Amino acid sequence: IELGELPGVCSHYVIDRDGTIYQLVPTTIMCRHTVGLNYTAIGIEHVGGSDGQVLGNPRQMASSLRLTRMLQGRYGIRTRNVIGHNESLSSPFHRERVARLRTQTHADFPKPAMDAYRRRLERLPAPASLR
Repeated sequence: IELGELPGVCSHYVIDRDGTIYQLVPTTIMCRHTVGLNYTAIGIEHVGGSDGQVLGNPRQMASSLRLTRMLQGRYGIRTRNVIGHNESLSSPFHRERVARLRTQTHADFPKPAMDAYRRRLERLPAPASLR
């Protein structure tokens, strides 16, 4: 929205509290989801008021982890590169061409929350492409 690019702010997936996964746009479309990573990120949003609510919801987490594992297999994404919004600035893939946006990030899903998520993710069988 800030730059007037289309499709504007969006995410590829939304996971509802009951575990329902909604795909909003194809992963081939670049969404403005995470500043500095839009060119490469697949955006997954979770319905909830806090990281703790999402991490503590078994149905939502099961769907989230299954979706993430599927995407890892399809696109060869390493678990260390599955990040939360708050980790965007430390990603080796972070690239932002607009100087005033280079340090912009979100507060949700900081490293401790994502460490917990990644630990759960690693307990699932690895996709064939990551073995």
